Amino acid sequence: RTCSNAAEKGHLDVLKWARAHGCDWDEWTCINAAEGGHLEILKWARAQGCDWSSDVCESAAGHGNLEILMWARKNGCDWDECTCANAAKGGHLEILKWARAHGCDWDEWTCASAAEYG
Repeated sequence: RTCSNAAEKGHLDVLKWARAHGCDWDEWTCINAAEGGHLEILKWARAQGCDWSSDVCESAAGHGNLEILMWARKNGCDWDECTCANAAKGGHLEILKWARAHGCDWDEWTCASAAEYG
């Protein structure tokens, strides 16, 4: 949790220190960087080999971080219908439009989220 918490809060120096001292990390470090809107941390973590998953795109979309979503996709991060659903749930219409225009799937949860959350 140390690395993922540092990533979420934007503390790159803490993250670097923790990694230099053997602190473990996993995909949650990248997910939390995306959630917190910390692109530089996400870039650094990926450059150091930190794992990621489609949850990174989902988190970026749900928290209104289009720049991070765009970077993640450009750099090979997977996505799925949860990306669109989270954009809708967060009320991020521009992100939803961008994701759909770039081939992201959606399903009934996207429509339900849009109806419920606006």
